[in-house]
Amino acid sequence: AIIQGRSMDVMEIDGASNRRIEEIRNLRENINYTPSESRYRIYIIDEVHMLTNEAFNALLKTLEEPPAHAIFIFATTEIHRVPATILSRCQRYDFKRIPLDTIKKHLKLICDREKIGAEDDALLEIAKKADGSMRDSQSILDQIISFSGQNVTLKSVQQALGVLDQEVFFKLSALIAAHDIKGILLYARELFGSGVDLMELLTGLEEHFRNLLVSRAMESADLLEVSEMYAERYIKEAQGFEERDLISYLTLLGQAIQEMKWSPQPYLKFELSLVKMAQMPETKSIEAILRELSQVKKKALKAPKSSVSSSPASALATDVHILWPKVVKHINSKMPTLGSVLAQAEPQSIHNGHLRVSLRCERFNSERLDKNMKFINAGIREVTGQPLGLKIDYEIVESITGRAGEKLGKVREEKLEKLEQLRKENVLFNKFVEELGLEPDF
Repeated sequence: AIIQGRSMDVMEIDGASNRRIEEIRNLRENINYTPSESRYRIYIIDEVHMLTNEAFNALLKTLEEPPAHAIFIFATTEIHRVPATILSRCQRYDFKRIPLDTIKKHLKLICDREKIGAEDDALLEIAKKADGSMRDSQSILDQIISFSGQNVTLKSVQQALGVLDQEVFFKLSALIAAHDIKGILLYARELFGSGVDLMELLTGLEEHFRNLLVSRAMESADLLEVSEMYAERYIKEAQGFEERDLISYLTLLGQAIQEMKWSPQPYLKFELSLVKMAQMPETKSIEAILRELSQVKKKALKAPKSSVSSSPASALATDVHILWPKVVKHINSKMPTLGSVLAQAEPQSIHNGHLRVSLRCERFNSERLDKNMKFINAGIREVTGQPLGLKIDYEIVESITGRAGEKLGKVREEKLEKLEQLRKENVLFNKFVEELGLEPDF
């Protein structure tokens, strides 16, 4: 009898329309009646969070001392709005959303039984709109059948529900990737003129970039809620985007959606968000940068050597006071912070494969030069064409004395230790630092 919906012992109450204290008082009076045919008398209150505080207080007395034959079932989608005093006297069961594929199969079964033609993409769109609710999906299907008759197509679903065609989002993402601001402005005006809901458009575009991000990260379409045709396209299109760019797009869209809710000019916010995405510079991964650096190095090695390198004997024969400025200039072009320190050095001599200089500097700068000596010697060899090594006679100057100086030196040492640890732990980061000749500026 309960399954057939004709049991007198099961009462369903809509909490939204019966939310006042008077209805709860009537319920308390009727609850004393014993069940007519079943073991229990069941009261189902749907959308229980809609009850007023007074109604909840009146219901609380019954929940504290319920009759043995009465069972209450409360249903809500906003559990946070139910008072803690009520929750503490109930057993809680959280229901998950019904999977998209399950809803789609059930809708297909209904259409087959009712002899209604339905496209798979149309049923998929209805299932997505239901957001995990089987009841809502069936209600939407009824609306579509009333709208389009006995043949449910994707186009009819899009027209009835105001859902945008997926091609709109693919075109927008292509214009953004091409940085075509003029094309974006014209297409945005076209969409706005056709009566498209801007909030629906931005929400759909947000889901579109999410699908691209998932396809890029997973290298598959397993987590996408789209048809097979679009699943393959997402995998292909995702290769043209970097993950960092897609995350930035999603961040901008989230901000735009929030701003549009309260803006007196929503179209301006919509248009501005698209232009911002188009103007964003493309990011490149460290791997891609290293590959490009490697190619540049290969081209440089194949290029003809400079006159200085081709005649190393003449370079060595040159006076050290003429050679040293050339070395400093070469180092400065690659690593200015090192070049500025070496520019203060006084050249002394070239002897036994060493270029000797004297330098008066702080201890921090001397340590920096010593740690980058491999890089400096490589630069000297590039200038002279000979395996010369730099030999520095330091005269250390303590610019900061006392506790302040000790504290500053300790802070620098700690930072350097952390940096060295990072380089040891992250091979890619270490390679990036070495390729670009980066150094700490503190």
